[in-house]
Amino acid sequence: MAVQSHHPAAPSPSATIILVRQHEAKMEVYLLRRSAASKFMPGTYVFPGGGLEDQDMDAVFWQKHVDIRIDQLDRVLDGKAAQMLPFAVAAIRETWEEAGLLLATPIGRRDIFEGVTDRGTPFTQLIQSQGLGLCVSKLGRWHHWITPELMPRRFDTFFFIAPVELGQRCRPDNHETDHGAWVNPREALLKNADGSLPLSPPTLVTMHQMLPFVDLDALMAEARYRSWPTPIMPRLMPLKKGALIIEPWDPDYSSPTPSVDVESLEKDLLPIGAPFSRLWRHGGICRPVRHPDENRG
Repeated sequence: MAVQSHHPAAPSPSATIILVRQHEAKMEVYLLRRSAASKFMPGTYVFPGGGLEDQDMDAVFWQKHVDIRIDQLDRVLDGKAAQMLPFAVAAIRETWEEAGLLLATPIGRRDIFEGVTDRGTPFTQLIQSQGLGLCVSKLGRWHHWITPELMPRRFDTFFFIAPVELGQRCRPDNHETDHGAWVNPREALLKNADGSLPLSPPTLVTMHQMLPFVDLDALMAEARYRSWPTPIMPRLMPLKKGALIIEPWDPDYSSPTPSVDVESLEKDLLPIGAPFSRLWRHGGICRPVRHPDENRG
């Protein structure tokens, strides 16, 4: 993992969508593998998303191309429509570009539009030419992450969440992403642990956060009514063997010298579902590890 040794890079405003569906008795999440050529987290599975672009900032245009009235935007976007609409637009645009799923509907109708397959058309042109409104009403609020200061590329990312109906297709773009998969959160964590589905740190934490929810309805009920949480900015601690990612709820997060037993990390790996405040990234895989003090307890 490359780290930044000088002044921290300014985090770029970004947005992502956690796509979730109910498949028989299981809830599944759509993950994309970043291509080996990616400059950020190559080979890692993430949610579709990316940085805000100038076209996302055109409030006048987008207020005419959403699926709800302007006076309802504050309710859906947690009372911050002016600030959050560009993030919602970016999240939906990036989901279209990376995952091939267009969360939009013909204005005045409720059915999802699926008549376009060419992702090369500029997004504003596509939306305007087809008379579409972005499905902002479907979005729930999940989390807010900021990349650690030592990383050379940093993002300030809002995580939205949206339900996907069975039959709606997702397809990786084979450019930024080269593989996509629907997977149950617990199964994703098991595959991350054995190295077959390496998750980015925020994706791994999100999968853990989803474990208590029994189905999609329960998850979306939570996501549509929660406020945006305080942003999570992990701390990155380089090690001889990989790096330690320390979350803000770790007791040593603010310590100038966090307690760590490098030689014990491999035996301190935690089972799936166990609470954690640290991730050990080694060999391209992030795995939860216990705090050294737990070994003394």
